Amino acid sequence: METLRRLIHIAGVSTIVLTELVGKTGLSLIVLSTTVLYLISEYLRLHGKHLPVITKITSLAARGDESSGWILCPVSYAVGIMIAVNIFPEPVNYAAISVLTLGDGVSSLVGIKFGRHAIPYNRNKTFEGSISCFLSSFFSALIFVNPFAAFLGSIVGTFVESLPTGCGENIVVPTASGLCMSIPFLFM
Repeated sequence: METLRRLIHIAGVSTIVLTELVGKTGLSLIVLSTTVLYLISEYLRLHGKHLPVITKITSLAARGDESSGWILCPVSYAVGIMIAVNIFPEPVNYAAISVLTLGDGVSSLVGIKFGRHAIPYNRNKTFEGSISCFLSSFFSALIFVNPFAAFLGSIVGTFVESLPTGCGENIVVPTASGLCMSIPFLFM
């Protein structure tokens, strides 16, 4: 369950390639359409009906405590990607998406599998997960931005990811990391 959820999260990095192929507007339309379809699927699921593929994936990826109500983390994830793509200039937008998709996704996989040391202010997160978040964020952001910007965005993205924000992290992580990665570009 959690592995599938994280793999879906990590697969969001493909939106970078998709943006290059169809442009920001094209990606925005795809993400918006997919989100509307997902919300329709959620409405049907809650009323005992389903859209075969979407409802099946949702049920496989849902955490136990989510199934009784609306599962909105995918919606906040879509919003986070839309913010990164449309608010930040290239290449910061792609770096912010990589922090959200790869950094956050890898942190959960590592934290669940190898996490032994809980973060004091959020016992649901581990130092091991946060270290992997920083490393995967930094190296993936480094593909798009200079080392200083990648470092800033990764540090801030990792810190924000470690906070107890729930699904809100899908919006806050790319926004905060994108803002920080934009700072070095102001002085160029």
